[in-house]
Amino acid sequence: MLRIISGKYRNRKIQEPDLKITRPTTDKVREAIFSSLQFKIIGKKCLDLFAGSGALSIEAISRGAKATTAIEKNKEVYKIMFNNINSIKIEEINTLNTDALNFLKLNSKVFDFIFIDAPYHEYSLVNECLSLINVNDTLHSEGEIILETNSIKEIVIPSGLKVYKSKRYGRIDVLYIIKDE
Repeated sequence: MLRIISGKYRNRKIQEPDLKITRPTTDKVREAIFSSLQFKIIGKKCLDLFAGSGALSIEAISRGAKATTAIEKNKEVYKIMFNNINSIKIEEINTLNTDALNFLKLNSKVFDFIFIDAPYHEYSLVNECLSLINVNDTLHSEGEIILETNSIKEIVIPSGLKVYKSKRYGRIDVLYIIKDE
């Protein structure tokens, strides 16, 4: 079981998918991410790519985000995420059982915060997501991408974006990326 760390859904427990299928963001890393975002997330629109259990989306809404779109490709994992969100009765999260790249190719919405927590070692997938976000102008001009990875050196930041902060938590790196204007 995972727990929501702070906000109006604090300490609510949610199911996590089979660890062979996903690798949920740990409480420590989730707490660090949202502590660094502080009040910037209040009233903002978020996109959660590779949403897994939905913990990042639920945490964002719990801390005051206006709305979140949660993308999960795996049908089994999607059902768990959908049930987690429904069990708490959160209406501000739109869930989609689709591929992240297809979503980014077809999407016309702009988001203030984009969470990317792709399966580790899927660097080309992450890099393609970053490229599509950049080319399609998916990130708001004042927005941020929060990217979890196990290898910074494999991540290619496209021209037009820049890493303004990175933090390491054990073997996990969290990159905070903004537009480079």
